[in-house]
Amino acid sequence: MKRIFVAIAAIFSSLSMLAGSDVEFVKGNACIIEEPKNCSVEVTFKNLSIEGKPYMQYLKERGEQNVADWDKDIKAAIDEFVKEFNSDNKKGLKVNRGQTDKSDYRMVIDLKKMDLGSGAASVLIGFGAGGVRMYCDITVYEGKNPVAVLKGDGVNGGSGYTESKRLRDAFEEMAEDTVKTLKRACKNSK
Repeated sequence: MKRIFVAIAAIFSSLSMLAGSDVEFVKGNACIIEEPKNCSVEVTFKNLSIEGKPYMQYLKERGEQNVADWDKDIKAAIDEFVKEFNSDNKKGLKVNRGQTDKSDYRMVIDLKKMDLGSGAASVLIGFGAGGVRMYCDITVYEGKNPVAVLKGDGVNGGSGYTESKRLRDAFEEMAEDTVKTLKRACKNSK
């Protein structure tokens, strides 16, 4: 029985890996990905709901430590996004955290909905089971003008023992999908 369960989990995991990108290009200039410029990244979550509740209500219900850890977890997730984005896009646009004054563009990731996953599923099943699933709007601005708009539709991170680890994994996946989507959209526009 255990072998069957593991085989089924592996099949579903491999199918989700083949599914493609969870970030879709909506409109704008996707070819900014090829420009040798800098882009600061910031995350907003004023409209975020976690597991169906306003994010702060969810965090408070989980305990004061979750509230205290939120800013640190988001910063670590953004750092993971920056690292993965720059690794996947060796030539062209580079992203950073906290350098808005020195950047040509500003990328705003507006988190809308999130499920923080399950540590138990991550440990028992693995293969990406139990990962964070998030929905967001991604807008790249030049000054106050939107240059490119993308949508994260169910970005799913990998397995991890803690919510912090699963959140970082989801941001890493979102960076990878964002680069892949922008490159594909740019290529298709030529």
